[in-house]
Amino acid sequence: MKQFDTFQEWTDGYVRFIYSAEDKNAQRHLSGWAMRNTNNHNCQILKKSCLGVVICSRGCSLPDGSRLQLRPAICDKARQKQQKKLCPSCSATLELLPCRGHSGYPVTNFWRVDGKAIFFQAKGVHDHPKPESKSETEARRSSVKRRVNSPPFAPKRRLMETQ
Repeated sequence: MKQFDTFQEWTDGYVRFIYSAEDKNAQRHLSGWAMRNTNNHNCQILKKSCLGVVICSRGCSLPDGSRLQLRPAICDKARQKQQKKLCPSCSATLELLPCRGHSGYPVTNFWRVDGKAIFFQAKGVHDHPKPESKSETEARRSSVKRRVNSPPFAPKRRLMETQ
């Protein structure tokens, strides 16, 4: 094969692509959608299923006018914990809007490496808004950690009284 497809981060619909085995994003099985590895019984094929998006239960708007569309946590326990948190804008509960875009089941992506090519296939059309991208999630988390770990003002040193 001489020509490979350009990598697509936000695939939607019933599509097939052939990526170069040199493509770093394809090597990482990158997707803008929140996908988790799903057990399939063929070790040659990686199967990933869409988790959907986490939204505010009230559907409120953020200060910039956009809607809250968080990336669901990958592991079940962390996802349950995530849904117990409150909306940063209105303090309503967060809720998971699951993906049901493949005949009532989550959209599924399949990846297979074969020599110099990575074969990709997606089944289903996402029936929910896009979550924030993985890089946006990581940037938000690191900015929150910086705010939590740095004091709001420089601590004043107390001078010991010498008498």
